[in-house]
Amino acid sequence: MAPTKPQRQPIPFGHNSAHFVHIHNNLVAVLTQIKAIKDLRANILWVSCRLNRSGAKEASPVFAGWVEETEAVNIRVKKQHLYAPIDIRFGDTHRSTLYSECVNNKTPLRTIIPRNWGKSDKADATSQRIGETFYGETNRRSMPIVIEDLYVGTLNAAFFGDPVASDGKIRDLLIDWAQTEKFPLVKYVKDNLDYSGPRHP
Repeated sequence: MAPTKPQRQPIPFGHNSAHFVHIHNNLVAVLTQIKAIKDLRANILWVSCRLNRSGAKEASPVFAGWVEETEAVNIRVKKQHLYAPIDIRFGDTHRSTLYSECVNNKTPLRTIIPRNWGKSDKADATSQRIGETFYGETNRRSMPIVIEDLYVGTLNAAFFGDPVASDGKIRDLLIDWAQTEKFPLVKYVKDNLDYSGPRHP
């Protein structure tokens, strides 16, 4: 008799679930490692994870986790935004241009996707622009989360200031967390969630 395959949780999962806790804790680790980069010439604000909705072969991302750096929380509260983004956006589906660019089949797997808001890049017309409104975010770095040959989501880091001088270190760190199976974020999604997404050629 063939062994039973483990039951995987559909995406999105519950905000009060163990899956949310696991994703959250992994994002805390990513944020902590980015903050510890030597000579980082920008302030890390937050790290988020978006995962493709289960069964959707095309890009249909939902917010699965969003963690803030302590000073970013202070900035947000001073601006009178009392609810954290994860409480506003968890489970929300928004197919942004940035997400589509990350999971586009022509994008090389290990490419970091930069955003420089207000200079070379503009947010989508449909975007809530939470990063800019809540924190004064100026820059972002994103990386596709890849399991086997599927683009299953994105890992994103937001900054106040341009981290371009540290892009190599940020890129290596995001590759580890978003595309390396021995790292706990990819391993957890692969082992426990019903992931799907566009296929890499």
